[in-house]
Amino acid sequence: MLIVSEEDIKVAIDPNELISAIEKAYIIQDKATTNIPDRMHLDNNENTLLLMPGFIESVFGTKLVSLFPKNTSENKPVLYGVMVLNEAKTGEPLALINGNKLTAMRTGAVGATAVKYLAPFSVKTLGIIGAGVQAYHQALLISNVRPFQKLIICDKNISKAEVIKDDLQNKLQNIEIIVTDNSNQTVIDSDVIVTATSSYDPVFDIDLEKLENKYFFAIGSYKPDMQEIPLSVYKKVDKVYVDTLHAKEECGDIKIPLEKGLIKNENIVPFSTVITSGELLEQASLCLFKSVGMSLFDLTVAELIYNSAKEKGLGQEVKI
Repeated sequence: MLIVSEEDIKVAIDPNELISAIEKAYIIQDKATTNIPDRMHLDNNENTLLLMPGFIESVFGTKLVSLFPKNTSENKPVLYGVMVLNEAKTGEPLALINGNKLTAMRTGAVGATAVKYLAPFSVKTLGIIGAGVQAYHQALLISNVRPFQKLIICDKNISKAEVIKDDLQNKLQNIEIIVTDNSNQTVIDSDVIVTATSSYDPVFDIDLEKLENKYFFAIGSYKPDMQEIPLSVYKKVDKVYVDTLHAKEECGDIKIPLEKGLIKNENIVPFSTVITSGELLEQASLCLFKSVGMSLFDLTVAELIYNSAKEKGLGQEVKI
């Protein structure tokens, strides 16, 4: 079995390969050539264990993720995880992969893939609300698909946003990076807005007339009572794109507006159909994509990491 660390992952893959792996996952999903159950939640007070198994033709595997929101007060990551990757024909364990970095990078690539297909090339400013691990990876991956001139990083704790800015400065040299704690102004000043928080309440509140030509990509909420996007947004969108239809039960950003009648089931569109249709989308004045994640993404990205690590001589082989 190959042990693949965070540092190995950084060397093994580049952003374009990641985005291609996510596109591959959506194509597999649309063809229904998988065995991917809805991910399982085990909640213990505010803490959560996620179990994400799945099969595709070449490999299968399981990702275990813990989410402990109060870890931020101890200066520790909210998310810890491991991914076990197996060979599909024999069940042989192939790799044990660092789940923190895999999750961060594949979620960044999910956001980038959505922006690639849904946002016009005219967008100039990317705004990210939330300055956790995902802020860094969303900025890094999304900047590969559109020529942004400015990046706004917003967090109530502005020092966290400053840290992300410092981390990104050398990697995004052609983009002006500013930080703020004003989420409403971030939405007003941005063309593409990514919400990457674990908030139970909407993270901005602005007038409907200021919601023109905005492209929202919500990746944070993962429980039925978590909600990043205000209900006013749903009054202006014709379609809501989701990475998996399980989002209707799993996250408040879909479940709550459905229950309130602000959107209907027919307005919720699997994003996989956008990629496989091959048709250009009509440009909407307001766009919303919601990701809750699924093990299919982990499988295609884990397979990419494993194959690349083997090719480049990365990781550590162990017997179990």
